[in-house]
Amino acid sequence: MDTSLTWLSPWYPVDDTSVGQGLEHQLRREICSSHVLAGETVRLIARRADTDDALFALADSRVAEVHLTWKNGTEEDPRWPATAVFASIDDWARESMRPLHDELSRMR
Repeated sequence: MDTSLTWLSPWYPVDDTSVGQGLEHQLRREICSSHVLAGETVRLIARRADTDDALFALADSRVAEVHLTWKNGTEEDPRWPATAVFASIDDWARESMRPLHDELSRMR
């Protein structure tokens, strides 16, 4: 994972392992067997400060931006939690983090 990434608001890195373990557990609780992340090993790397979105590293260097539902159980629809998978953290930063940051900056 690229540690030289400059985080742009509203995203921030999460280094607290207990927070990471909690959100990883919540994700596993929510996804059904046909969800795009079913069977994947995930590690929380960042959160979005203004929503329930989280960024997870996958074992093969991809990353997944996930909008957790906070359901106390498994979602039946594999579209939930909503998930976008990116080939790399650099792709995610370019395609998701930067455009969001720019959009929110214009709104201020």
